Amino acid sequence: MVRWVPIGPVGPNDPTSGQRYLLLQQFQCDALAQSLEGAEDAAVWQAGAAVCKALQSGTQQDWQRASNAVAATPRIPQTQCLEFTVAATSASAIAQHRSNPGVPLKPETAPGEACPRHLSGLTVVDSDLRPVAGTARASGPRSGGTVVRLDGYYVRVGDILFDGVPASPEIVAGGGDYETLYVRMPPSDGRDSVRISITDTVDISGTVTFFYDDSAPTSTGPGTQSTRPSAEPTRSGPSATIPSVGASPSATP
Repeated sequence: MVRWVPIGPVGPNDPTSGQRYLLLQQFQCDALAQSLEGAEDAAVWQAGAAVCKALQSGTQQDWQRASNAVAATPRIPQTQCLEFTVAATSASAIAQHRSNPGVPLKPETAPGEACPRHLSGLTVVDSDLRPVAGTARASGPRSGGTVVRLDGYYVRVGDILFDGVPASPEIVAGGGDYETLYVRMPPSDGRDSVRISITDTVDISGTVTFFYDDSAPTSTGPGTQSTRPSAEPTRSGPSATIPSVGASPSATP
């Protein structure tokens, strides 16, 4: 038995990576391979499609093609959670086949959920988007203007909500698919704090809190101001490491 990629989550409005992942998760190997024609980021998905095909056919020829494709996959950072999961699964399948070359491998969907989306922290940054030294909570003056980084794993941010109400803060950087989002906090309008949450193409867990405090540090030295989420966040990526298989892909945490 070989553990196959776990269920998404993947939404109908997800960018290309999500749709590719769904094809692979459902063992639509040929459809995935055909969808990669001309794609610049095809290597990890080609490896996944090749392993998928080898698991279906069981032929030595397909396993050799899969092994070559896995060996040609570049390193995948763990921040690219879907691709990281595919690379890890592909390399693991190749390792199992090499350990038992004559034994048919039966794929079984891995437990849990791959890349659950969550908002897990809030970091105050300076004008160069570097973390600002300070206290253990994200805070800034009541006059507004503090730039914060939304930490977690998300794909396509829809709404930004302050205390549950859609808001339109200035987006300083990010905002595209899989991009870290930086926003400028507005004036307090009499509030001592504001709870921030976001929407995505599928449900996203966790909220974070920004505190209005005129005595908050404003230095630009190294360090991080962060706030713990009000709800326990879901882990953003798999903890398993990719086994060493010749020149097979690996992921950097």
